Amino acid sequence: MSAEFQTHRGERLPVQRVALISSVSLVHPWEWREDFEEGWLEREVEGTSSPTPSESLWVRLWSDQKNFYSPESLTLLGSGFVVGGAMANTSMDEGIQRHFQSSVRGATSDEWFESLHASKELGNGMVTLPVFASAWGLGEVFPNNAMAAWGGRWGERSLRGFAVGAAPLVALQQITGGSRPTESVENSEWHPFHDNNGVSGHSFMGSLPFITAAKLTDNPAYKTLFYAGSAIEPLSRVNDNAHYPSQVALGWWVAYLAASAIDATDNPNARWKFSPLITREGSGVQAEIRF
Repeated sequence: MSAEFQTHRGERLPVQRVALISSVSLVHPWEWREDFEEGWLEREVEGTSSPTPSESLWVRLWSDQKNFYSPESLTLLGSGFVVGGAMANTSMDEGIQRHFQSSVRGATSDEWFESLHASKELGNGMVTLPVFASAWGLGEVFPNNAMAAWGGRWGERSLRGFAVGAAPLVALQQITGGSRPTESVENSEWHPFHDNNGVSGHSFMGSLPFITAAKLTDNPAYKTLFYAGSAIEPLSRVNDNAHYPSQVALGWWVAYLAASAIDATDNPNARWKFSPLITREGSGVQAEIRF
């Protein structure tokens, strides 16, 4: 079924979806009675991506911050840190760490170890931030190229995710005060302001671009692939004995909430949602799909 939209200038344009922000005549539903500013229709019809002055980068950045610090997001952040704290301040962290180290380092081949170690640079901001910026720039230069446009959205949203998540990440690193596996006899236990490794920065930086990509697609296969990719850098840090499992999990969680805040700005009706799951039998992450 197709429909046409008649503008106040008499132009008739095909319509996929129109955001209704004013009253429409029920007698003539495709005839808009009110004048709108130049370019309104192009912004509201699905399929266009160029932001308007009222949807400037600064407005979106402010909306990102509001979404990250919303009650729901802070509740999820706190829930994640409850799980992380339970892991860090019990024997769970050390048990998982020892099992992973013995499994990887004790394998018949060192290919697993070398492959995971090579992934460390995914979490190096000196490498990834220029990549995000370059992808964003290409999208701006070639807006009519589908691949460049998608890459541009990915690059912009990844940078915005960094802008949202970097400050709370640094604050939480200090507040938890955890140490690396080789730094302290107190292992992964939290001692506020004693150290700054309670949350893995590499895990945050390395998982953010994959989670951002996952949120840019509704294809279940691609989404699963990207989320799986977001675990590469956290596994690399555990593999290198640079962080405990709780520390890399918390870095991933901050990245996920930062990417979710950006997604809530650009796509408030997202179908996928992840949240911590705590039961009597254990803890983990649950996925929700809205139909």
